[in-house]
Amino acid sequence: MKKILAVDDEKDILFTLEAIGEVADFDIITVNNGEKALKKLKETDFSLIMVDYHMPGMSGLKLVKEIRKIDQEIPILVLTVDESIELADSFLKAGANDFANKPIKTPDLISRINIHLKAAEKKEIEREQYKEIEVPKGMSFTTLQIILEYMNNKNEYETIEKISEETSLAYQTVHRYLNFLSKNKYIKKELSYGNVGRPIHKYKIN
Repeated sequence: MKKILAVDDEKDILFTLEAIGEVADFDIITVNNGEKALKKLKETDFSLIMVDYHMPGMSGLKLVKEIRKIDQEIPILVLTVDESIELADSFLKAGANDFANKPIKTPDLISRINIHLKAAEKKEIEREQYKEIEVPKGMSFTTLQIILEYMNNKNEYETIEKISEETSLAYQTVHRYLNFLSKNKYIKKELSYGNVGRPIHKYKIN
């Protein structure tokens, strides 16, 4: 059974996460602040950490930075009601892997947890396959490989929304990683013009 650490200052959220753990066969250990989370992380081996964005005392952003001083590899999911790209960039640069939106939807959260646990287990194999990619500080190889695996199996251009839906990664996460891959010529980007509204960016593996 995978051991997961969940950090949130709301009792109802922690109760919900514990219940989700029972349904999905995860051992979810809960704490209500960042200081307790860091203490637990130093005492116990976890497979994944969930961190709330808004917390009194140590903020979620600060906690992510502190976690990365202890463990560079463990997947970190941020629980937040704020879906802005600016917030996502701050957390991803700090070392978070992905996001899970509040209010929590059980099937979505379980899917997101599983995708990161599976990616973490196979990262050494995939690291050899994608060894030419220099992953910058503040980005996760395991998250990058999820997107690359999906893109490698597609022959058509895909939207961010579609990639997000199919990979179970948050829109903000996919947006940032696609920008990196496009800028470094690992994937191609095109503009699709419809009859109404702004053009849409679509992406395809090179």
